[in-house]
Amino acid sequence: MAGMWQTPRGTRLPGRNGVTRIGGLLALVLCMALGFVAVRAWRQHGSGPETPALWLSDAPHRPLEVRLSHPAADGYRPYAPPRGGDTLAPPVPLGALSRLEERGDAHGVGISYLLHGDTEQALAYLTRTSPSLDRDSDLAAVAILRGRSDEALTLLDATLEAMPEHPQARWNQAVMARELGLTLLAATAFEAVAAKGEPGWSDEAREQARTLRARFQSRADAWKATHEAFLARLRSPQAPLPLEGAARFPGMARESFYELLATAEDAAQVQELLPLARVLDHAAGGTLLEDTVKRVAALDFARRAPLAREYAKLVQDAHPNPASLIERLRQETTAKDVLLGALLRTPGVARTQEELRALTVGEPDPWVLSRVAQEVARLEDLAGQGPQAGDRLREMLNECRANKLPLRCVDVLLRLSSRATASNRLLEAEESAQAAWQEAAALGEWDREGFALVMLANATRFQVRVALSRAYLVESLARQPDDCRARTQAHLNLASLALMRFRPQEARQELEESLACGQSPGLQSAWILADLARLAPRPSDEARLKAALDRATPLRENAGRRVLATLIRGRFEVDRDWQQGQQVLRQAIAEAEPLLRVNADARDARAVAFQTLAVSAGHAGAFREAMNVVAESLQVPVPEGCVLAAAVEAERTVTVVRGTKGQVQGRYDASRTTPLRDDLTGLVPDDLVALLRDCPRVAVLAAPPLDSRAGILPSDLAWSYRVSTGMQTASSAKPPLHVVVSDVEPPMTLRLARLPSAMDVDLAGAQRLLRLKGAQATPERVLEAMEQATDIDIHAHGVVDRALSDATIIALSPQQDGRYALTAEELRRRHLRGAPLVVLGACSAARLAPILHETSSLPQAFVASGARAVFAATAEIPNDAGAFFRAVRERIQSGEEPSQALRAERLDWSSKQPGMRWVNKVLLYQ
Repeated sequence: MAGMWQTPRGTRLPGRNGVTRIGGLLALVLCMALGFVAVRAWRQHGSGPETPALWLSDAPHRPLEVRLSHPAADGYRPYAPPRGGDTLAPPVPLGALSRLEERGDAHGVGISYLLHGDTEQALAYLTRTSPSLDRDSDLAAVAILRGRSDEALTLLDATLEAMPEHPQARWNQAVMARELGLTLLAATAFEAVAAKGEPGWSDEAREQARTLRARFQSRADAWKATHEAFLARLRSPQAPLPLEGAARFPGMARESFYELLATAEDAAQVQELLPLARVLDHAAGGTLLEDTVKRVAALDFARRAPLAREYAKLVQDAHPNPASLIERLRQETTAKDVLLGALLRTPGVARTQEELRALTVGEPDPWVLSRVAQEVARLEDLAGQGPQAGDRLREMLNECRANKLPLRCVDVLLRLSSRATASNRLLEAEESAQAAWQEAAALGEWDREGFALVMLANATRFQVRVALSRAYLVESLARQPDDCRARTQAHLNLASLALMRFRPQEARQELEESLACGQSPGLQSAWILADLARLAPRPSDEARLKAALDRATPLRENAGRRVLATLIRGRFEVDRDWQQGQQVLRQAIAEAEPLLRVNADARDARAVAFQTLAVSAGHAGAFREAMNVVAESLQVPVPEGCVLAAAVEAERTVTVVRGTKGQVQGRYDASRTTPLRDDLTGLVPDDLVALLRDCPRVAVLAAPPLDSRAGILPSDLAWSYRVSTGMQTASSAKPPLHVVVSDVEPPMTLRLARLPSAMDVDLAGAQRLLRLKGAQATPERVLEAMEQATDIDIHAHGVVDRALSDATIIALSPQQDGRYALTAEELRRRHLRGAPLVVLGACSAARLAPILHETSSLPQAFVASGARAVFAATAEIPNDAGAFFRAVRERIQSGEEPSQALRAERLDWSSKQPGMRWVNKVLLYQ
């Protein structure tokens, strides 16, 4: 023990001086620091034993094809889709996840859940993380795995717009596009990843792009080669007939067959078509086309040949005067087939249904009859006979399937999609276009695939599904860069989408692209020009707009479309001459009036004309007039007392209030740069809200699309939407009848969760209670009961299905004919004689699927049918919401005005349960 001594801190070694001691301390501190850093790094980067379990990093293949932004989960391994018994994901390492959560790495927890196949938990954790591009890319990956393409593309578009080089988002965009069948969009995105040179990822991306393009090019080249061969034959009878191509593409070949037959100048040229006729007959069965060749070869070509030569020019878009040719063809009995072909090629030349039918008397060819029937349906549409046209097209679809004419079926589906879009039946339009795309792809019919993409873009654009619509259009442009008509339509739609996103310069660029190849402008380009003339004007706008509107003639457009032309002219004029523009907009409203029941374009035109009148009045400072216009558009008088009137159009908003002393103040604003949100909080300026603070209640006059959204006024004000009644209010002497619909059994295919039964305590005090439950709660029985009711409670799911209704539907129990939906359209045909107080306990019963101009909600339909007040929510409501609505009803029964009762109960619930935000989403319609 010699040479050592004790110190209060322990034992000091002999021979150490102060400097040595300091060095030792520094070394100790350094070791401790390095140890702390190592532990922290281990915790942060998961270098401990939990890493393989968290990220499945010890497997030879990655479990998901999508890419994830968390560094620990983005190491490259080849993707192997699960097969057979490999479909079960490994168990989630809960212990390791809890340690991640303790360290605050919610992003990592979410990613680990995703890797282990739990998308619900992954979504829950990822949405808790701070907003970032990485977070949004990973949320898009979740959406892809859950089959939510719109949500995924929206997130990816925003991420890539902010950071085009984001590797995970670009990869996920490629995967999503490929799954949607957008081959070239997917290949381009994979090529962008390949260009980054990331180990592993770039090689896989390069191979994916190569495979996609090779498959695409093989299909495209085959179609184009056959198409070009038929065009060559049309230009020169000496060119060979592509018989092998005809066998592969019988639809395209049959179209060409009729043109070759009509342009043949002598019997020998007709006879040369026999081999083609036999190939096509083999595909369809029978000898119909061979017989047609023999019949045409026997005609008098001395009289037919000159007309055939002229028709060849018409087919090649080189005839100087098609109308003159058609008049001469009408005089020639040996060229009925040529006349028919000319009429079908020139829709701007007058014709009648009777003439078309006369040309097909005794015609045995179902292809020809189908073409004529489609043209007759077009004429019926022009004449305002829409229902007949729709029935005719649906009958044609059945016939073309029966006659094994698949390309004709594709054309009919495309026409059905176009008509459904024009009628705002957007789900139907999308389904028809999707079917046309799939069937065209199965046939290898390249041009029809492109048309179907444009139809899909149209249907999704009017649903305000911007990212998906853009994806369809970008794919269409990539597929058909040299097709002038397809390119024009794609760029026009992209211009419309740019305006929807408040990007006028981008819209201008797309519009110029659409006009670059000389196609005649139509109403869509005129609509875009009317907006650009306000947002980004050019001197040439007026002449271009006039040229487009001049083409809206009765031969080209139906009555509703011609009303749209008047509307567009009014929207253009009103920003140059307010008084003159008002007159034109009033003209559009007058023209629309007789068409409102049968034509969606007329309804759109009326709604937009009133919007434009309101905002232009606000722009001129005529706020009282703006209030009157909004009331007129809703078909209600301006109520007594306090009022808020509001209207929006594109970037422009007008809000007008009348306070307790009758003072009217308004605000016009043209600064909006983003689309309207579902919650309108902040739309009305604070100083205008302040004028309403002393009001006992406020009647809100809101033009579409404001009239189905929450938040237009604060929840501590008593307010309600005022809507058109449509029916005279019934006598208050009606005996009480409280109808309650609950325990419904909607079709299993809807996959709706079963709702709890209406609680007896929530129905306490009800007089003459009629409960429709289970299988009794069918649409017809519910409607019959409601016609006599004085109070109505509906506890059921709200569902959006555009094939059944423009508004949210209530999913009830199916009746014998299979009908299960309570729709706004059916309600408007009934009279609620008891002027009931209605509570729609259906989730999101007031919500509407996005649409540009029309509103047709269930609450509005109830009021139009005679209800005195309707409560409905724009958001999901809890299963125990009955207590809230019961309390509101009791207040009303005790004498409180409905809007005051709603305000009082909302404030009471919010003070007791601050997290109950759904109560602020309950709207009142009166």
